[in-house]
Amino acid sequence: SKYYLRESSYPELQRLVRTLKEYPQVEIKLEGHTDNQGDPQLNVKLSQDRVNEVKKYLVSKGIAGSRITTEGFGGSKPIASNDQEETRKLNRRVEFRITKK
Repeated sequence: SKYYLRESSYPELQRLVRTLKEYPQVEIKLEGHTDNQGDPQLNVKLSQDRVNEVKKYLVSKGIAGSRITTEGFGGSKPIASNDQEETRKLNRRVEFRITKK
């Protein structure tokens, strides 16, 4: 139930910042996900909180907020099994899609 940025995420976030600065016309959509544990509505909120944290970071690095949309999906789009903790943690993620080149 956490939505702070992990230390291990910063190199990838910096790479995204560099790319967005290099291509100022690009717009992205941040998509937040959780595992399927707990209340589904709270998971949607948690996934939205996660993308909001990433957006806040990108904006703090000089990326215009108008270039970033967000959506939280909760546990509705898993990429791995939710049966075991080892695979469940793969579903706790933020992804981005390019929406405009």
